[in-house]
Amino acid sequence: MQASARTAGLWGLQTPEEYGGANLGAVMNALIAMELGRTLVNFQFGGGADNILFGGTEEQKQRYLVPTIEGQRRSCFALSEPNTGSDATNIETRAVRDGGDWIINGQKTWISGAHDADFAIVFFLTDPDKRARGGITAFLIDREMGWTERPIALMSSWEASDMWFDNVRVPGCNVLGEVGDGFGLAMQWIGRGRLNIPARAVGQGQGLLQLGLDYARQRKAFGQPIAEFSGAQMVFRVADRMLQVHGGMGYTRELPIERILREVRVYRIFEGTDEIQKRTIARNLLRDYVRLDELA
Repeated sequence: MQASARTAGLWGLQTPEEYGGANLGAVMNALIAMELGRTLVNFQFGGGADNILFGGTEEQKQRYLVPTIEGQRRSCFALSEPNTGSDATNIETRAVRDGGDWIINGQKTWISGAHDADFAIVFFLTDPDKRARGGITAFLIDREMGWTERPIALMSSWEASDMWFDNVRVPGCNVLGEVGDGFGLAMQWIGRGRLNIPARAVGQGQGLLQLGLDYARQRKAFGQPIAEFSGAQMVFRVADRMLQVHGGMGYTRELPIERILREVRVYRIFEGTDEIQKRTIARNLLRDYVRLDELA
């Protein structure tokens, strides 16, 4: 199937051409995410890898990046901690030098993909005084180096795990980027998600709305189509309303509505809660990074 996907050009949409990808830009990726969302079908393109892996050394690319693109290895991105979710500058997990190695201790939580990953991209505090300004470092850590994880039971098909690091020894060559540059790398990774996830949400909202409109036009009550009685809004609100429009049928698993309703609720949490996103928008407006007339 992967060979067929490659032949059709459905491979590595954001992966550079030198690694066999399509190297599509941010706008095109957002449009594709919207269209996929409209189908209400779970689908993921192969041939991708965490964008910050492309900033690794040549040796790291051969050990981690290339095998991930080829589907031979699986990674996870570990930043959040029990006491630091949206405020990543206050992570507490520590990495301490020991000769040419680093000794790592602490816990990460809500880590997607950790259960199936054989290596993790993890962020630790290496200089408590500097923190986001040069005190956070990214590491590539193989599961066999000693980290453990346990899945967290969630309400939808999304999955996440707790991860523990108990005196895990990591060689210096596994630092991703430069020591102290981890916060910037983390923001690069999160920035891509903050574009693709809302785009998919828009598509899902459109798909659900169309599903509801089609059903409302043909489903009759009191002698007329139920479309005469109500309308809908956006993506969780749309999903909730479309389930209501479908009545008992919407609550069953014969339609994708109940699944979408459960899955999209997390959009308001990961990659920064919606409160944090609103704060960022307000801050940009107040600092004149964005003008109101540009949002029209």
